[in-house]
Amino acid sequence: MHTPNLRYKFVRRSLLPGLVTGLLLSQSALTMSAQDNTANPPNKDNVVVLDTFKVTAGFAGSLAAAAEAKQNNQQIVEVIMAEDIGKLPDVSIADSLTRLTGVAAQRVNGRAQNISIRGLTGDFSTTMLNGREQVSTNDNRGVEFDQYPSELLNSVIVYKTASADLPNQGIAGSVDLITVSPLSKTGRQMSANAYYKTTELGLQTPGVKKDGYSASFSYLDQYDGGKVGLALGYARTLTPFEGQQFQAWGYNQDAGGNYEITGTKSYVRSSNLTRDGYMGVLEFKPSDNIHSTIDAYYSKFEENQVLRGMEMPLYPSWSPTSLSNTTVDNGYVTAGTYTNVHPVIRNDSFVRNDTLFSLGWNLKINEQGTWPVVFDAGYSRTNRNDKNLETWSGFSRSVTGDTVTYKANTGNIPVFTPTYNYTDTSRLFVTDAAGWNGTSPTGADRPGYYKGFYNKDELGQFKLYTKHELNKFFMKDVEIGSTYTDRYKAAGQNPSGFEDLSGSAQTAPFPASIGATDMSFLGLGKIAAFDPFKLIADTLTFEPNQGTDFVAQRFQVWEKVWRPYVKFDIDNKIGDVPVTGNLGFQLNSVDQSSAGYSANGNLLTPVRAGAKYNDFAPSLNLNFKVADQTFVRFSVARQLARPRMYDMKASRSWSYNSTNSAMTDIQHSPWSGDGGNPELRPWKSDSIDLSFDRYFHNNEGYVSLAFFDKKLLNYIYEAHSVQDFTGYPVVTGGQPALFQGVNTTPVNGQGGNIKGIEFTLSLSSELLTHKAVRGFGVIMGGAYTDSSVQPWGPGNGTSPINGLSRKVGNVTLYYENKGFSVRVSEHYRSDYRAYVTNFGVPQPKGDINPGGGFATTQAEKQVDAQVSYSFNQGQLKGLSLYLQAYNLNDSPLVTYNNGDPHQVINYQKYGASYSAGVSYKF
Repeated sequence: MHTPNLRYKFVRRSLLPGLVTGLLLSQSALTMSAQDNTANPPNKDNVVVLDTFKVTAGFAGSLAAAAEAKQNNQQIVEVIMAEDIGKLPDVSIADSLTRLTGVAAQRVNGRAQNISIRGLTGDFSTTMLNGREQVSTNDNRGVEFDQYPSELLNSVIVYKTASADLPNQGIAGSVDLITVSPLSKTGRQMSANAYYKTTELGLQTPGVKKDGYSASFSYLDQYDGGKVGLALGYARTLTPFEGQQFQAWGYNQDAGGNYEITGTKSYVRSSNLTRDGYMGVLEFKPSDNIHSTIDAYYSKFEENQVLRGMEMPLYPSWSPTSLSNTTVDNGYVTAGTYTNVHPVIRNDSFVRNDTLFSLGWNLKINEQGTWPVVFDAGYSRTNRNDKNLETWSGFSRSVTGDTVTYKANTGNIPVFTPTYNYTDTSRLFVTDAAGWNGTSPTGADRPGYYKGFYNKDELGQFKLYTKHELNKFFMKDVEIGSTYTDRYKAAGQNPSGFEDLSGSAQTAPFPASIGATDMSFLGLGKIAAFDPFKLIADTLTFEPNQGTDFVAQRFQVWEKVWRPYVKFDIDNKIGDVPVTGNLGFQLNSVDQSSAGYSANGNLLTPVRAGAKYNDFAPSLNLNFKVADQTFVRFSVARQLARPRMYDMKASRSWSYNSTNSAMTDIQHSPWSGDGGNPELRPWKSDSIDLSFDRYFHNNEGYVSLAFFDKKLLNYIYEAHSVQDFTGYPVVTGGQPALFQGVNTTPVNGQGGNIKGIEFTLSLSSELLTHKAVRGFGVIMGGAYTDSSVQPWGPGNGTSPINGLSRKVGNVTLYYENKGFSVRVSEHYRSDYRAYVTNFGVPQPKGDINPGGGFATTQAEKQVDAQVSYSFNQGQLKGLSLYLQAYNLNDSPLVTYNNGDPHQVINYQKYGASYSAGVSYKF
């Protein structure tokens, strides 16, 4: 088990308690100072613009509020607003984000989790909570948005252009999740929601829950004459996810050059996601010159997956099977008969536990003075532990293998028809049915494997700035400030090992069956199921894997980033055209390092390296009001995105070939390695944006057309570089003539261009229909993105970068009238490259290696709907009833090899998911 170093302990024991103590003492001091102030109503100038809108509540109201926020922002942004306290327009934040133009989500186990902005994944963007960078539960920086309950958020802003005062810009953009400001509201507000949840596919395998629920409560009020505001929220969800999935090992060519499948691993998957989220905001404004806000967020997340199915080795050179009676269609074997097949019955489990905590304090002093001061401090921490358990069973290897017929179905998904009965537990055993794991030191079979992963991420950050009015040289005012972040991440794999039978046994009796798993969707019929944890407890023993390869995957990364900046706000005219915006400069001073081990068999060598450097990032945003509510926006900036943390690791695996010990040329060196690069510099882009926005009366709609062009001056891909192996132990043979060798590692190199066009149209009922049929509205958006970036470096082939869909679109039709509301949405993204795993944790390999496990994901189109009715008068006033459905069109996730739809690698069918519930606003 990984143990944090002393610096990590210092951050954890000193930074967090110090921050908490400071917040409490400062809040107490401010409370006492307020006793001498007369009560003043909240200053309207300080009310958050995102919380003010001039239309009625509901979905149309949230769209109008978002349009107003988009119109008033100095940058090019997309905005989501809550319909009411505790109620964003969608259940999931990731689902809400996919309604925005140029944003697409990747589904994981049936739910939207990771997003891409303008064709770039979360590696190129930053996620913030109330303006403060957030840590991540994966091995890199991209936030998994299902960690944040939508019920606890008030709004979301996606910044697509840079500004000097925005510390965490990214190249794709920055996502800011915003909780409510209680002093921006009027009066006490409370709401409670409860939903029942289920899925179309129903229970796929026994022993798990097929239904779930979610519930939330929100409270907001003001005290002491509007000086103190408090907002509290709690959200709990127990959500079921069901799936049917097929995975191919791959495809090889036979003697005639025809492609045939090499093996399959297919499951039904039942998941239960349990998440408890807590939010609190304490706001204090005793006078116009003091404004203090403390906000806290905590999430506890647990996911339990049960995967049951069958794995079949089929390729003759990898197993004793043979293929006959084949049918070939256009170079592909589409039907045939496999004999002597030894399927492996899988009863697997994956459990994830993680916690996320964020704490922030914002203090504004002398807001009405000539030099107001704003101090902001934040702390964010996450811990994640994953447990993967595989158990194998089947017929004894001494039994003649099964005869299985094969036929490619619609969509190139295979249908297999076995001969044996896989529910006859009298003939099934716990055993290494395919003979993959070898035997234990005692000669026993190893019918299972366990591996675990961990992630610890901790971030402290501070920001201090002041502003001063200028009204000179076209500039309204100047803002001078600085931010500082100190981050530590440790991640990797815990010791793993085999699950052994006792003594020298090759089989054990099949455990008590708890029912059958239905694999009819692939023609396999029913398969006996058992509890894998009971098998572990009653039958198997753990044998640690003595290899150290997993140690080379572990890493620790430290980074300190100091960002001083200057920003000039612009508010003037060119002729008769009003011009607003900002001009700024930001310096990024970075100190980064990493520690780990170089691993070779049982040999471990400590390694540590890092770099210090500076990057200069200017930015300019100009907004020309060419007509009433009509704007031309222009932005040019140097944008930066920090390297992926897994790529920054110092750890590596290495080898020594004694037969080349006398060689003196680097191409035949006995040394070689594969690992990370702690000296990586960030991605850099010179970006230009241009947009045309026209807003309609009272923000009842708008139309927007935007263009962007990002020239990546610096990209990261995997390449061979010379590494000095001096000091590494010589495994065999005498001293080598050369201590340099080729190391495969991420490097900075030539980039390319990413450019695109985006279009958005939002029309409310007042703009669409006659008064007699009021209530209808539509919002639609589309984006086309193109890239000349070569993700694996110059000369290594061309392919779209990971996560880039050339076409992304969404449309929502809605109707709202007299409490009745209907919404239907469709999201579309064209094909893209992605890493998809069927079981457990995907390797954190980036888009830097052609062999990194990526496959083409076919185009996706998903339809969602919601129907609700709100009682606006009478005894039931405040009560709302809801019906929601996601993925109504049963859109699957399909990936294929080498861009060839005939070579399906992953097929995951989720079905629709439904929820029905009530909401009550007090």
